[in-house]
Amino acid sequence: MLNTLREVATSALKSPARLLSDGDRSMVEAEIHDAGQLTNVYGFMLFSACGIAALGLLQSSAPVIIGAMLISPLMGPIVSMGMALARVDPPRFRTAALTLLIGALLSVLASTLIVWASPLKDVTPEILARTRPTLLDMVVALLSGFVGAYLSINRKGGAIAGVAIATSLMPPLAVVGYGLATAAWDIAGGALLLFLTNVVAILVAVFGVARRYGFRSVGRQGAAWETPALVGVMVALCIPLAMSLQGIVFETRETNRARGAINQTFADTSPHITELKVEAQNKGATQVQAVVVTRRYIPGAEAQVAAQLDPGAQVEIEQILTAKGAAELNSSALAARLTATTQPQPASPEQRLRAMLGAVGEVQSIEKNASGLTVAFNMNRPGGLQDYFALEQAAQRFMPQTPITLIPPLAPLPEVRFAYGSTSLSPEAAATVDAIAWALIRWGVAAAKVEGLASPDPRGRRPADLRVAQGRASVVGERLRAQGIKDVALSANVPDTLTGDEAQYLVARVTMQPTAPSSAASPP
Repeated sequence: MLNTLREVATSALKSPARLLSDGDRSMVEAEIHDAGQLTNVYGFMLFSACGIAALGLLQSSAPVIIGAMLISPLMGPIVSMGMALARVDPPRFRTAALTLLIGALLSVLASTLIVWASPLKDVTPEILARTRPTLLDMVVALLSGFVGAYLSINRKGGAIAGVAIATSLMPPLAVVGYGLATAAWDIAGGALLLFLTNVVAILVAVFGVARRYGFRSVGRQGAAWETPALVGVMVALCIPLAMSLQGIVFETRETNRARGAINQTFADTSPHITELKVEAQNKGATQVQAVVVTRRYIPGAEAQVAAQLDPGAQVEIEQILTAKGAAELNSSALAARLTATTQPQPASPEQRLRAMLGAVGEVQSIEKNASGLTVAFNMNRPGGLQDYFALEQAAQRFMPQTPITLIPPLAPLPEVRFAYGSTSLSPEAAATVDAIAWALIRWGVAAAKVEGLASPDPRGRRPADLRVAQGRASVVGERLRAQGIKDVALSANVPDTLTGDEAQYLVARVTMQPTAPSSAASPP
C-alpha cells in the first residue's frame, strides 16, 4: 500500500513535459499564436464584447457582463505572449502584445463613445466593483491563468468559458472608458490597474505552465532574464494592490464598528440599517452616513454614535419612521429630520400630506394653488415655531415634488437669547430668528419690531450697556431682513437698575407690526 502511494506521489510530481512530444508542442504553439493574431474576427468579437460590457455596467446587470466576458477575445493574445516569453521568441511576443494593445485601445474608445451617447451615466455597483483591485484579484487572475494555460496546452477548450469569466478582462476596460467619458479619473485609474493586474498575472501563469510542459528557448544566447523580469513586475504591482487591500480591510473594520454603534444606539427600536457609508483614514472613521428604519425616534443619535467611534468622526443619520413610530412622535422630535411613511400611500398629494401630518396633529385645511399646497395645521401637543418650521421641512422631504407651505397657528414669538455681554447670534439663537422670520412670512406679516435688551451695571445704566442692547437688536434685525422681512424697526431697552433674574435682559424680543413702522432705531 505504501509503495503504491509513493508511486502515485512520484508520478504526480514529475514534470508533465514527458506527456508531450516535440510535434505536439509545435502544434500547440501554432494554435496558441494563431489565437493571438489581429484579424477581422478578433475586431468583430472585440467590438461586440465591449458594447455588451459597457451596457451591462451602466445597467448594473451581472448576466450581461458575464456575456461580455464569454465572447471577449482578449485572452488569446495574452496566452500567446506567455507562450512567446516561455520560448523567448521576441517577434511573436511583439505581435501578440501589439494585438492586445490595439484591442485594449479600441475597447476603451468604444466604451467611451457608448457611455458618452448613453443617457445612463450614474455610477453603478458593477462599475465600483472594478475600481479598487487588491492582491486577491491578482490571486484570482493567477489561478485563472494556470487553468487557462493548462486547457490551451492540453487542447481542452470545453471549460475555457469559466476561465474567461474568472479573468474578467473586458469589463475593466469598459470601466476605463466610462471613467474617461464622465471625467471620473479615479474610476478610470482603478479599472486600468485591475486590467494590468489581470494581464500580468495571466502572463506569469501561462509562462510558468508552459515551462513545466517543456516549452523552452531553442537558441538562447546569454543569461536568462525572463523570470527575474516577471518577478520584478509582479512585485511592483503587489505594492499598490497590497495598499488597496489594507485600505479595504480597514474600511470594513470601521464599517462594522459604525454598524455596531448604530445598532447599540437604536437597540430598543428594532432598527434596520438600509444604507451605511463610512469613510476612514489611518486614525479611524472620519465620516459616517446612515439611513436607519426605526419604530421610535432617538434624539441625539448622531452624538451617541460618534461617542463610540474615534474622535473627530462626523456622523449623519437619517431616521425613517414606520407609521406606528410616526404616530408616537412628539413635536420636538420632528425638529430633527422626520421622514414618515404610511402604508399604503394615498394617490393624491393632498391625501398623502394629510396622512403624513395626521399622525402628529390636526390638518385644518389644505389648499391647492399654483405654488403647491398650503396647509393650516395644529399639533396635538404644544409645539414652538421651530417645531412647525421643522415639520414643514419634513413634509417637504416627504413630498419633494410638491412645494409645501405650512401655516402655523398664531402664537407669541419666542425670545432670542444671547450670552452675557454678547451681541453675536449663537447657532441656537440664529435658528430661533429663522423660525420667527418663517412664521411672520407664513402669517402674512410684512413688518416687525425688534427690541434689544441688556442688563445694567450694578452702579447703573452705562452707554456700553445701551450699545449692547442696540447691537442685539441690530443683529436680529439684519437676519430678519435677510430672511425676507424687509420692514424692521429697532429699539433698545436697558433698565436703570437690575431687578429679578438677569437672564430676562439677555434677549431680543420680536413683535409683529400691523402697519409699516419707521425703521429708525428709537432707544429710550
